[in-house]
Amino acid sequence: MLTSPRPSTVPRHHRLARLAALPALTAIALGMVHAPVASAQPAAVWAVSTTIDVGTTPTQFAFSPDATRLYVTAGDGFDVIDTATNTAIDKVSVPTVGGIAVAPDGAIYVLGIDGTVSVIDPVTYATIASVDVGTNTLGMTASGDAVYVTNHGNESVEVIDTTTNTVDATVPVGQNPIQATALDGTVYVTNAGSGTVSAIDAATNTVIATISVGGVPIGVTSAAGRVYVVEGVSQSVAVIDGTSNTVVETIPVGGGSLTGIAATADGSTVLVNQSDTDTVATIDLDDPAARQSVTVGARPGGAIAAPDNTTAYITNGAAASISVLTTADAGCTGIACIPTGSFGG
Repeated sequence: MLTSPRPSTVPRHHRLARLAALPALTAIALGMVHAPVASAQPAAVWAVSTTIDVGTTPTQFAFSPDATRLYVTAGDGFDVIDTATNTAIDKVSVPTVGGIAVAPDGAIYVLGIDGTVSVIDPVTYATIASVDVGTNTLGMTASGDAVYVTNHGNESVEVIDTTTNTVDATVPVGQNPIQATALDGTVYVTNAGSGTVSAIDAATNTVIATISVGGVPIGVTSAAGRVYVVEGVSQSVAVIDGTSNTVVETIPVGGGSLTGIAATADGSTVLVNQSDTDTVATIDLDDPAARQSVTVGARPGGAIAAPDNTTAYITNGAAASISVLTTADAGCTGIACIPTGSFGG
């Protein structure tokens, strides 16, 4: 059984500050090696179109319900990005943060290092509620009227009812749960210490499947009926079918320490951060051998794709910036296309 890849001698606030460079959870424990993967040119060509300066050590993303705003945790708060202009338009100061998620009404849920989730009004940016979810919490995602918070200290997920802003349930999962994403009423949680993904029915808040992916699963995202899991040992992406909750494909990626992952809403492309080389691998899911390497800023960590299928955002943890990747492909519109996830998108 794998033990937690987190070094126990490092203060937790330092571990969260390094979340943008998830090798702290993979390379330290596993001594990973670079595994080059042969590639062909993907159908869609991605490139960095602009870089946005934000606070220090940016990590995790969440979109507003209409995707006109993108929130990114950075420093002691989060930055607000106008997605029409791709500029930072505001900075909200809250206690040192980890995960971030957005409820259907637009309220912003931000996780503090003290185990408190601050609920932020999306218009005034005032704190309207605080929810105690316990220490050792890390990743977040929203599904329906609930926000799910991973707790790697007690191997569980805390469920916040967004109508009352109270903890409604605690769901036991695997060892060292890290990140979460929501897909069609199911919440998927990566268990880095168990080599598994827990599938939680959001209607009953019970685990309906435990999916073995092996190694150290960390980053996760979902789109178009599939869940995509970054697995650090084999430097690959496990593809889970959201109907059968089984692994249907494993895509080799290589390139050293893999961190965040994003998928376009139409399920055509995944983007995987390669932190050691400051690059992003863009993979055509119709032909996984077709891929491209895009150079971004130092230590890429978090990733999220916009609902238009043409834009993705990458946090550069050591550069205090966001790289905006764009392609010329056609887009997807509507609220159903907005991705969810924590360290993914």
